[in-house]
Amino acid sequence: MQQDNVAEPRFPELYSPPEDLNFYWEERKFILRAWALVFSALATLMMLSVLDGCMAYMQGPYTGYVGIWDTCRRCKCASLGQVPVLVHMSMGFMMLALALCIVLLFTMGLSFWPFLRRLIKVDLVFSFLSFSIGLLTALSLTLFVVNCETLKPRPQVSYQETAYLCWGSSALMLWAGVLSYLNHMGVRSKRSLSFEMQAMYRQWVVRQSSSRNEYARQSGANL
Repeated sequence: MQQDNVAEPRFPELYSPPEDLNFYWEERKFILRAWALVFSALATLMMLSVLDGCMAYMQGPYTGYVGIWDTCRRCKCASLGQVPVLVHMSMGFMMLALALCIVLLFTMGLSFWPFLRRLIKVDLVFSFLSFSIGLLTALSLTLFVVNCETLKPRPQVSYQETAYLCWGSSALMLWAGVLSYLNHMGVRSKRSLSFEMQAMYRQWVVRQSSSRNEYARQSGANL
């Protein structure tokens, strides 16, 4: 008895196995996190230049260099008398930013270890820390600039490379926060897409099973 040739249904290429999808997203997640770590480390090194103390040069009533920390190691510091309140606030925000940098770099380095790779929302935490550091650095530098521009009598202020390095570190840290947030959003979309793919895969398996059962019943009836 001739039996009908029934082609076996093939798994659609659009519905790739969830394992391949997870591998792709895991690889992409760690690549973005590595870039965020590189930018954060570079921003931290640039931020450490604030310890030099020569961030601006003043000419006039206060001749010399000023900075958030007046170390006076390699330059002549300007004598401002009492340290203004704005400089104290600027120093506090910068110290907090440097402390958060250490926490961020340490935790980002640990996140690459195998037993910590399954942590959920860790990239959101990295994004929050990066944004906080960038904003704190910008706030500290803003207070320092306001202090320099509001001195009475007003001197002529010329900002040095150290000040621009600190501004650059703030921008780099904010960019690292953007990368970490995009990574977090990608992980979220991956999880939702993975659940959807698994649901489609289960539906495909059910249809395959129904088709095989129907074919078996028809074959039994023809016999």
